[in-house]
Amino acid sequence: MKRKGSRYENSRPFSDEKGFAGTRARPLTTAEGIVEYTISSGDRMDHLANNYYKNDRRWWRILDANPAFLYGFELTSKENQGGVIVIPSAQEPE
Repeated sequence: MKRKGSRYENSRPFSDEKGFAGTRARPLTTAEGIVEYTISSGDRMDHLANNYYKNDRRWWRILDANPAFLYGFELTSKENQGGVIVIPSAQEPE
């Protein structure tokens, strides 16, 4: 069962001929950034999400807006300190 408000809320169920059942991956789109943010030491994705969205579980929105990064930890890694990322709105416009 998918929770209301989950990023998978509108995903279709999936099952194949071998009997595997699961959730079909959500369609990936690039979220449009509205704020630029410079990464500094100690930044974490959940902290950024909590700061901008008041919800630490929405970190994936930030990752969606920065498609050059595959994993969330890459955005805030030591190698990316001083780099600029974009922060999108909390939800896609209707």
